[in-house]
Amino acid sequence: MLIEALNFLSARCEGKFKRFGYLHEAVAIDARFRRCKSAWKSHLENTKSEILSAIDKTSKHAKVVVLGAGAGYDIPLDELERQFDRVVLVDVVFLRSIRKKAQRSSKITLVEADLTGLVDSLEYLSSDFNVKKIQSTPPVDLLDGADLVISCNILSQLPICIQNWLIKSGVDEDDGDLQKCCRKIIRDHLKWLEKSDSSVLLITDLERRVEPVKVMEEGEIRDNALYGLKFNKLAANWIWDIAPSPEVDTAYHLKHLVGSVYLKHDDFFDIS
Repeated sequence: MLIEALNFLSARCEGKFKRFGYLHEAVAIDARFRRCKSAWKSHLENTKSEILSAIDKTSKHAKVVVLGAGAGYDIPLDELERQFDRVVLVDVVFLRSIRKKAQRSSKITLVEADLTGLVDSLEYLSSDFNVKKIQSTPPVDLLDGADLVISCNILSQLPICIQNWLIKSGVDEDDGDLQKCCRKIIRDHLKWLEKSDSSVLLITDLERRVEPVKVMEEGEIRDNALYGLKFNKLAANWIWDIAPSPEVDTAYHLKHLVGSVYLKHDDFFDIS
């Protein structure tokens, strides 16, 4: 709890992002990493391996952009620094640990950005607000000049704080239009990546799995993590033991199916 409090107090985060819950989420994820470090090991290694593979496939190494850089636990930062002239790490909030690493390197730039572009437009909702009219606007210029763009374990997270904010603002959590809005946020991120002039590596949660600790209990529950979207082609996939019992529940483990896709310039994601 002390580390969480220090992280919360020492983080530099715009007030609007705090109000939307981004700082709370960042601190909570960092705390879970510390508690579940051994369970996360294979996921972090697989993520780093996919990034190293993407580096090898990328011919030019002037600039790499990492979207959803977070605390950097799943990023081979030393190798990115060695291979690229510029390393741009992007997230809504950066905690103290990653800021210290960035301060020690002239190659690393931290960019605090809302990848949905929705926080400003949704912070103060009018009485005639219509969830159907929500249109995400990713920061297009952010990817300019990149040779490799990495969307790192962020895709399934993009709608969450937006969804929670809208529910707090009075939108029914079971509203079908809200689910469509969340799905569109994910699609818009993928379209943004496809339009970049670089190669792209996407690493994302695909499915959430609730698995009983006792074998004799009722079988696991599976839920699509991307609001119904599915990737028809993956380069690799693996299981992330994100919350082994008793992290969330004494009777269940929470696991995620994670997958990666590598796109060459002008390629498209195969989704349905």
